[in-house]
Amino acid sequence: MKLTTKLKKAIHLHASEIYPAECCGVIVDNEYIRCRNVAEHHDQFEIHHEDLAKAEDLGEIQAYVHSHPDATARASDYDLHQIELHDKPWVICAYPDLEFQVYELCGYKAPLVGRNYYHGWQDCYSIVRDFYERELGIKLMDFERQDAWWESKENKSLYLDGFGVAGFVEVDEPQYGDVLLCRVGRTEHVNHAVIWLGDNGMLKSEHTEPCIGSALILHHPYGRKSCREIYGPQWQERVAKVVRYAQKN
Repeated sequence: MKLTTKLKKAIHLHASEIYPAECCGVIVDNEYIRCRNVAEHHDQFEIHHEDLAKAEDLGEIQAYVHSHPDATARASDYDLHQIELHDKPWVICAYPDLEFQVYELCGYKAPLVGRNYYHGWQDCYSIVRDFYERELGIKLMDFERQDAWWESKENKSLYLDGFGVAGFVEVDEPQYGDVLLCRVGRTEHVNHAVIWLGDNGMLKSEHTEPCIGSALILHHPYGRKSCREIYGPQWQERVAKVVRYAQKN
């Protein structure tokens, strides 16, 4: 995707008019099409579905565009994740700096160890899904989940009610790849999942440094980076159930 001077001017003008929010749009037939940003958070963007439909009527979308107010044009983890999902290049415009970056599809996958936390798409359930697909070749179902669902009695207990639907059965003792459903903090529902790695804690799908310990887990703590750590007493007392994917063995 090559950006012409005309495209850059149109995108930069839109970014200046929408600032400090993020502008967004698409490129169709080498023309920039402005779209409305309906994201709830000022530092994100979501193209209005009506605007997207109108743009698609004009021709094939060549790229998605958005701005980064008061920041660089460097793609965030979320940007890189979305590029792969949408299967199209992304153009990022830094505003007020006149900086543009075009990001093509590159097969980006967030690492299992050291990834940032984003509830709903890169959280403690996401790391279970990614681990199973990359390490065990098993594709698990996904589901929509609201942040802090575990704090209200009115909400379903997504882990305890859903592990059976996702293909898991309860077991007594963990084996490699089993999932420990835990309660972290004073919450209404079991709200966290950790993966049992066992003795060496090494991963096949990415390089991992040796980790000392005889009982290791992989998990993604709320608001922190994913990590491996020793399964000590602080985790043992939090476990509500140990579950195993029924077709894993």
